[in-house]
Amino acid sequence: MIFVLTIVGCQRDELGMYLLPGLAMEELDFRPELKRLKPGELLELRFPNGTTLTSELLAFGIPARRLLDGTALVSLTDSVHLTISYPFAHDTLPAGTELWWLSKESPPSD
Repeated sequence: MIFVLTIVGCQRDELGMYLLPGLAMEELDFRPELKRLKPGELLELRFPNGTTLTSELLAFGIPARRLLDGTALVSLTDSVHLTISYPFAHDTLPAGTELWWLSKESPPSD
């Protein structure tokens, strides 16, 4: 398992649960194993009360804005956003919930 982030907040969107904060671009330089994350990967939510829940990564990427001519603008200073499946009716996750990647691969040892 690979630790991804500690959730501070979230909001439900059309796909699932959009997590806050995202991963800072600089963090991906220090944690290159996270660059292998892709939609469909299994994740584990570790709630502050000790319970766990398996979830799926639905979206992982940098938000882009479209110009009128169709060109996509991406800010490289933005963070990588994550949206996960969350099968419950309530629209929030407790702050302090940890997100772990149930990776089949071990991170490379340096």
